[in-house]
Amino acid sequence: MTKNIFMSYSRRELGFVDDLVSKLEGENYDVWLDYRALVPGSPWNVQIDKGLQEADTVLLVVSNASIASDYVALEWQHFLKTNKRFILLIFEAVDLPKELEKFEWVDFRGSYKAGLEELLSQLKQPIQEEHPVPETGFKAPWIVFLAVAVSAVVALISLFEYWTLFIPWILVPLPYRIYKRNFNFTHVQTALLALPIASLLSVIVYDDPSLDSVVLIGFVFGLILLFILRSSAMQRWGKPEAIIPKYINPYDAKIQNPTPISFYVDYAVQDRAIANDLIETLKKYGHSQVDNIQDAKAVFALISLFKSDTEAIPEKQMLFPILIQTNNNISKKLSRIQWIDFRPGVRGLDTIAQLLPNPKELLKALGMRPVSSQTVYSPLITAIYYFIIFLTMVNIGSALQYIISPPDALFTSELVELVVNMVLFGGLAYFMVSGLTSRTGLFSRLWPILIGVVGLGILTLWQKDLDGRIAEGMIDAGVGEDEIAASFVNIAEYIYLLGIVTIGFVFFRNRRDAKRWFPAKK
Repeated sequence: MTKNIFMSYSRRELGFVDDLVSKLEGENYDVWLDYRALVPGSPWNVQIDKGLQEADTVLLVVSNASIASDYVALEWQHFLKTNKRFILLIFEAVDLPKELEKFEWVDFRGSYKAGLEELLSQLKQPIQEEHPVPETGFKAPWIVFLAVAVSAVVALISLFEYWTLFIPWILVPLPYRIYKRNFNFTHVQTALLALPIASLLSVIVYDDPSLDSVVLIGFVFGLILLFILRSSAMQRWGKPEAIIPKYINPYDAKIQNPTPISFYVDYAVQDRAIANDLIETLKKYGHSQVDNIQDAKAVFALISLFKSDTEAIPEKQMLFPILIQTNNNISKKLSRIQWIDFRPGVRGLDTIAQLLPNPKELLKALGMRPVSSQTVYSPLITAIYYFIIFLTMVNIGSALQYIISPPDALFTSELVELVVNMVLFGGLAYFMVSGLTSRTGLFSRLWPILIGVVGLGILTLWQKDLDGRIAEGMIDAGVGEDEIAASFVNIAEYIYLLGIVTIGFVFFRNRRDAKRWFPAKK
């Protein structure tokens, strides 16, 4: 009977693998999963060979990515020589290598529950010598088709909020992206949360009773879609960027005098603030910093857009990649190691220093699954990001309201002012968001961001003044005050003030994150 299982898979199916491993462990199987089992400082090939040798069965998650992976191929080719049990888990229909066609398989493309029951049944039985070839063709869990259908309704509703630009930009192609598994969960969640707000603003401004149903439908279907996308079934279906980020839960190890370890912090100069805090904490607990990376027993590699690799040797040194910023081009040699995630904020420095002599316990305490493609920011950066996005959405909506349906009293000069204001606002917001999230360019530092926020306030007041002049012109032209519709501009002022208060509160609680996020000067 199978007791020890080796999981062979591609990172693109990490959501599925994580859930499956959890279910197998719940049935008292011992599962070898690379990013949880590989311990820094010991040769990977030795650890993988040991995992394969100790396993009774290898479960190979079959997908386009896994069959194309050199790492995965090495694992199953090595295991075939041992004549142990081999079961294929069909996640996607793909042409199998000839060597794999003869093995047992379980189809997970449709019902996950049925596939899991079949797998557990097979694991309790002897090896099946005869079995049919896996069926070809596309299959997916029923919830995927439901998600596509609901997202299609949401996509249509989002077209009513064309004035926001980013909502339809994200939600219109979403049905196809769900089918292809390549949507960004964080971006979609932002658009879904913004949709009912934008719809409500449209009702207030346009004073059109027919839009009430649009608001209701958008709100209901948006919530349903968000619930579906967050469900365990969709979390298994999506690629890493389409699943909810899992954060660490730092705790105090209460080890005041750990065994001293020589260490080296490998970082780009832009990440100096975080590196200095880490170095200071490690020294506080008695660890010694060395000048040469090769002389260190433990190496912390701070990964950001400014640094994707390290000269440390993970087979010989305790290597701990620390993710500062999302980076899709991380070195392959780091892809199989558990990471420490500082993207939501720098936390757990004391725990790192206390548990450094015991890397297995350190990674158990703070490690995360290695997913670099998810979009994650600290609370402060997230607050600024949403503030700029929502304010820009209202500003553009205010301008488009006049540009698309200009009142008779609108002069050419005022129309030009509207366009100029909208272009300046949109351009400033774009470069602010780009610099803030990428940590590059003019707005990659705190002071330019603060000046940019002031600039957005000035442009908001300018637009409000322009709106007032247009209203006065309409009154002078004989339009009654009760006939002049409300404007987005009046709302923008309150959004700006509320945003400033919110950012101030978040900044006060997370001011260290600002120092650590914005890149240091060279």
